[in-house]
Amino acid sequence: MRGRFLTCWILIALASPAVAQPNRITSGIDNSLTVLVSGRTLRLANAGNDSGPVDSSFPLAGITLTLARSAAQQADLDQLLLAQQNPRSSHFHQWLTPEQFADRFGASQSDLAQIQGWLRAQGFALDYTARSRTYVAFSGTAQQVQTTFHTEIHRYNVGGQIHYSNATNPSIPAALAGLVSGVDGLDDFRPQPLVREALPRLNGSRGQHELAPADFAAIYDVTPLYN
Repeated sequence: MRGRFLTCWILIALASPAVAQPNRITSGIDNSLTVLVSGRTLRLANAGNDSGPVDSSFPLAGITLTLARSAAQQADLDQLLLAQQNPRSSHFHQWLTPEQFADRFGASQSDLAQIQGWLRAQGFALDYTARSRTYVAFSGTAQQVQTTFHTEIHRYNVGGQIHYSNATNPSIPAALAGLVSGVDGLDDFRPQPLVREALPRLNGSRGQHELAPADFAAIYDVTPLYN
């Protein structure tokens, strides 16, 4: 009985954070002191396709701020992932709940509250906060985006289809530079398949031989896996 109790206590201790995460927002969030978030413009959202800015009231839903892990958190996570796959480790297959992940690898409660408060102060509506405290989703207008993130939302005509996107890289307050790694959801471009039409691969009437799904299953003996 004592052994079972000790085992349960150890598993709980392994899954729990050792200490609370330190706050990384160390000064007030000042909108006049900003830094660029690079790599957030699209190749197709260029001057050649530009059809001009959208209306100021143009709605944007599903904007997200991605919250980065600190270097110490990332190193800790890398070690945990290795240990969870190592049968010799006491962490083997000891999975974390989203809340346990948040307490160990997410933003601190204080930092998250400050970001949420700042977004509300800019007029945005908060849609969802990840249980892991790794991103915040919110909605607003093109004017709010321009005022807050210092980038205009334009329409782009690409191959006869009209899209919208941010015209330049967004900016964020310098106080958030070490915590916010990305501003996403400012466009409606989506990945397109390289092959528009998939043709069946069958044996032809002229003697050519091509693979069908059943052929693949027979050659590689994956029928037991299908079953």
